[in-house]
Amino acid sequence: MANVMQQTVNRMRLKSLEKTLRKINQLSDTMAEKTDAELQKQTAIFKAALENGKSLDDILPQAYATAREASKRVLGMYPKDVQVLGAIVLHEGNIAEMQTGEGKTLTATLPLYLNALSGQGAFLVTTNDYLAERDYEEMCPLYEWLGLTTSLGFIGDPDYEYQPGEKQAIYKADIIYTTNGRLGFDYLIDNLADSLEGKFMPDLNYALIDEIDSIILDAAQTPLVISGAPRVQSNLFEITKQFVQTLEKDRDFKIDERKKEVWLTSKGIEATRAYFNVPDLYEARHLDLVRNINLALRARYLFEADIDYYVLKGEIVLIDRITGRLLPGTKLQSGLHQAIEAKEDIEITNDMSIMATITFQNLFKQFHQFSGMTGTAKQGEKELNDLYSKIVVQIPTDKPVQREDYKDRVFMTIEEKNKALMQRLLELYHSKRPVLLITRTAEAAEQFSMFLFQNNIPNNLLIAQNAAKEAQMIAEAGQLGAVTVATSMAGRGTDIKLEQGVAELGGLAVLIHEHMDNSRVDRQLRGRSGRQGDPGSSQIYISLEDYVVKRWGNTHLLDNEKLRQQDASELEQSPLFRHKVSKIVHKAQQISEEQGIAAREMANEYEKSISIQRKLIYKERNKILALNDFSQFDIEHMAEDVYRQFVKEHWDQLDANRLRAYIYKNVSFDFKGDIEEKTLENQETAIEFLVRLFQSQKRKTAETINDAEMYHEFLQKCVLKAIDQGWIRQVDHLQQLKASVNNRQNGQRNAIFEYHRAALESYETMGEEIKQNIIRNISLSMVTFGQKDAMIIHFP
Repeated sequence: MANVMQQTVNRMRLKSLEKTLRKINQLSDTMAEKTDAELQKQTAIFKAALENGKSLDDILPQAYATAREASKRVLGMYPKDVQVLGAIVLHEGNIAEMQTGEGKTLTATLPLYLNALSGQGAFLVTTNDYLAERDYEEMCPLYEWLGLTTSLGFIGDPDYEYQPGEKQAIYKADIIYTTNGRLGFDYLIDNLADSLEGKFMPDLNYALIDEIDSIILDAAQTPLVISGAPRVQSNLFEITKQFVQTLEKDRDFKIDERKKEVWLTSKGIEATRAYFNVPDLYEARHLDLVRNINLALRARYLFEADIDYYVLKGEIVLIDRITGRLLPGTKLQSGLHQAIEAKEDIEITNDMSIMATITFQNLFKQFHQFSGMTGTAKQGEKELNDLYSKIVVQIPTDKPVQREDYKDRVFMTIEEKNKALMQRLLELYHSKRPVLLITRTAEAAEQFSMFLFQNNIPNNLLIAQNAAKEAQMIAEAGQLGAVTVATSMAGRGTDIKLEQGVAELGGLAVLIHEHMDNSRVDRQLRGRSGRQGDPGSSQIYISLEDYVVKRWGNTHLLDNEKLRQQDASELEQSPLFRHKVSKIVHKAQQISEEQGIAAREMANEYEKSISIQRKLIYKERNKILALNDFSQFDIEHMAEDVYRQFVKEHWDQLDANRLRAYIYKNVSFDFKGDIEEKTLENQETAIEFLVRLFQSQKRKTAETINDAEMYHEFLQKCVLKAIDQGWIRQVDHLQQLKASVNNRQNGQRNAIFEYHRAALESYETMGEEIKQNIIRNISLSMVTFGQKDAMIIHFP
């Protein structure tokens, strides 16, 4: 019933879009009759119309018809009606669900062209460097023919150092192709700039996200982090690792697979006391030990090698569990990364403090408008609507889908399932029909690949370590007799074209080793076959020992001796057994999905505080960078406030010695004057004395610099330094706070309430510290001059 309702709603949405499509189609002949020069002039005509009060919506039909005709002339491709429908959805700021092979790359050109006409820029954001570069190179000639500038948002060489002005040039382009990771890091770096010349990002106007569900749902909780100075490093990682190896599961500690939690039992606590000779484990002085034991337990029992991370060249590189892709440069926070390094016996790196961080969820909320396309958004529509106010429109395929999605094959154990899968692989190979086998883990993929080689069957193995060849390997998967074994990353964004003669054999066969944690991913994997009306098939093999059942299911069927003694092929044929197992697996997957949604909601809740604070801090930074005259920034009044707070707080104990010590630390290194009795007669005289001293220091610095423009720069840098130091401490504190709240939360809502309350308190404290440090920086910073009289500021 719900499905019928969804289809009805989708038809209504399409009907509304078709009105606009008709307007565009009516302009096709007009555009076709134009000469190249006339068609190219349309860009200037549209820009003039926008300057004269027209909106992008007003010019959409003409702009789309222009870009469509230009595409035919420049690229030799004419966007089909279904692609134009998708393009209308994308301009409206919603999500177009378009199947594999339906030409999403070409569809994107229409809304990108239209939104770039505003002069405020448009981004195409995709999941990896290869796809961004490939799509940019393919589509760049079209935009440039139409008179717009384009750029690739990065230079591929990881060791490349950008020259001054290079990033500004990249981001000045009308249309920029980039990845979510590159864009996020650039956004954070831009907001650490200490001068207007150092900034390079434009205002974020319009973004079109490819594989949008992967980026703003599956990767939504992954924070992008820019690290700063190392924290004080614990020396307990090695010893707690050794201790944890002595503990016994269920006796000394328990694991909740669903919640990914592990904790010591009362016997485990006793064992800890005895091992470390600590009578009271929960005394404040032993907090670091308790924390490290928890980290060692989590590293050992909640993080699996080759599933959650790889050890590559002596480093721990995290893996995205959903896509199977590596996450280079991303580290687990709060000591967990170091605990995994200790577990794997590799060099323990510094646990770094965090200078800046943002989640993808919040990054895209910075845009005036964003939209996206994917083959699998419909199942996530409620969440997309709740989090981002986006609707999903399912765009019909140009040709009917011919793929057959067979019912799951059901087995008791993984061993029985693997045998059947291998048998099927051999059958397909001997019939010359191409096959793509998809596994959840790299380990399983390697086992199948090895088995195939042992049976003299050549195959391509596609796992995270050789992702560079991903596109090429996937593109070849449609060749006669091709066998490709891949993890669930399976080359999203790359078409599998069938070699001649493959269609007659039934097209590409997709075999899936087990249901993934999320049914959207299952759909993505099935969608590798059956592009543009090609024949094909997909089938998922399941067992009661699958990961999703072990983690999320609750079944005793495996303990049933009678079932264990039955023949696997008989069991597979039993409708009752098939129904029971399918129900268990699908229920487990449903729980997994619900847990994923709940985790993203929690992450979103936690992100609210830091997001609000980040906006305020970045706004303040930008105000300081744009400030032309510091007389608007009442420094004297701020100094008075700072000194008033100090004097009031310390008045009962404030004597000449304490005041002198405060002056050396905060106002003047070389104070040599006496502090007369009348200075400490009352609070006001003490405050006035400090303010006069501050003004004297400020005057001296101005005289040393002896240049109004340089002095303005000096003040600007003093203020920015204080803001940045305060914000870096605050971001790091919030990260630590979140980790500690997560570790002790019983009622989640209470934990979130506590987190927001503590975050607000620390933000107010940070505000006071920033003021104190601004005044301290202005008072104590020393100025020298380097080559070409460049000013060098030595901050206290």
